[in-house]
Amino acid sequence: MIILASTSPRRIEILKEIISDFTTLSPLCDEREIDDDDCSLLCLKEAHLKAKSIASTASNSFIIASDTMVSYQNEKLGKPEDEKSAFSMLKQLQGNTHQVYTAYVIYHGLTLLKERIVEADVFIEKMSDEEINKYIETKSPLDKAGAYGIQDKDYIHAKILKGDIYTVMGLPKEDLEHDLKELKII
Repeated sequence: MIILASTSPRRIEILKEIISDFTTLSPLCDEREIDDDDCSLLCLKEAHLKAKSIASTASNSFIIASDTMVSYQNEKLGKPEDEKSAFSMLKQLQGNTHQVYTAYVIYHGLTLLKERIVEADVFIEKMSDEEINKYIETKSPLDKAGAYGIQDKDYIHAKILKGDIYTVMGLPKEDLEHDLKELKII
């Protein structure tokens, strides 16, 4: 059995493009327990935490867990706490290039099989305060690292300069598919 340690609609959608038969479980952990000055390592540590929170009760399953973080000028931008912090993040990012890190791990029970950190560079076009507020009104930015979803093309215009859309959406499809095949899971 394969378990995705996430209830994120985006991660579920991406994994369905690789495999059709898997279960989703919400990780039972507090990501705020972990901190690291290195944004990419923070993502990796949080992915491990998510996987281990499920692995203890799923010893015979393969567990995939991931975490995504946005970094702008060495500042970590996770999910915004509220509309005000979402506005602040979008104001910072618009008109600038930033990095998106997605780390994922694959476990079999409590045994780590693979870990990987993938990076993308993204440029967000300038936005007026009115455009930012209109986007925040959709509530979409409130559950996303950096307060935006690259797939929200009606509200935000972003260009990937390095990397791919799946990394920015939270699950690097090609890398994950490669690793699952290499490990003979699929």
